[in-house]
Amino acid sequence: MKKINNPPHNLSINRVMYEFAKRMGITPMQLIAPSKKQRISDVRQLYCKLRYDIHGLTFEELGEELGRAHTTVRYGVLRVNDLLRLNDKKTLAMWNRVRDISELPI
Repeated sequence: MKKINNPPHNLSINRVMYEFAKRMGITPMQLIAPSKKQRISDVRQLYCKLRYDIHGLTFEELGEELGRAHTTVRYGVLRVNDLLRLNDKKTLAMWNRVRDISELPI
């Protein structure tokens, strides 16, 4: 079976993504890239939570922004919410670094 890679529709980097990546110590392209490294996946899921909970984007909009399926985005938001609910120290520390990023114009 042939694997199909669907690149993100819009590769332009928005200011929220740039600020988020800067605070997390990665590049914006690492958020978009198909990396499955645990650290990058954790950060990407945190980005999804920020954009969904704070900025009001839908799972579909986030999926298009990151080049992921909306179900993947939904899973990431739910996972981060569960970790925060369990007071996971690593997740809490990361969330506290980025939760105040406001919606900036592109």
